[in-house]
Amino acid sequence: MIIGLSGTLCSGKDTVAKHLVEDDGFFHISLSQILRDLAVKENIPHTMVALTKFGNSLNETHGQGYLAKLALARVKEGENTVISSIRQPSEIDVLRKINGFKMLFVDADQGIRFERLRGRNRQGDSEKFEEFVELEAMQNSGNHGGMNLRECKQNSDYVIENNSTMDDFLSQIEDVKNKIKGAE
Repeated sequence: MIIGLSGTLCSGKDTVAKHLVEDDGFFHISLSQILRDLAVKENIPHTMVALTKFGNSLNETHGQGYLAKLALARVKEGENTVISSIRQPSEIDVLRKINGFKMLFVDADQGIRFERLRGRNRQGDSEKFEEFVELEAMQNSGNHGGMNLRECKQNSDYVIENNSTMDDFLSQIEDVKNKIKGAE
């Protein structure tokens, strides 16, 4: 089983991946981690703007969906895998070539996600709500460098809304996982 994972900033994507790894033994590949690893080699700062620009340059140089192609090289035959941090429709297109691939999108209300962002204290995160809203508009539109979370959501097989408790969120993850297993 290979599950692609996308979603809005601080919606719970990492929690889904962690759950699949810890509870179900999935192998985890993060497109964001691949990008950050490549950025370190090029001395690119780990801000959202700099990483977005760098990711776009990789797609221009190596073709659309480049990070997904790198992830595919890491997929192990017969091993359940979750590929997270999908932010471009071209990445979904690359991954849809895998037999049985399913795409999951995680979302939550904007105010809830901003509070989560403030709590994680990651380098490059927005400190003001207005910056967060502006960044999200850029990521959703597809107009600024290929990120198009709105289209990623539309191209997903399953969508989870993470606006409630952790127990509710984990229950939704289990429901989706069971639906995917039933579709195999």
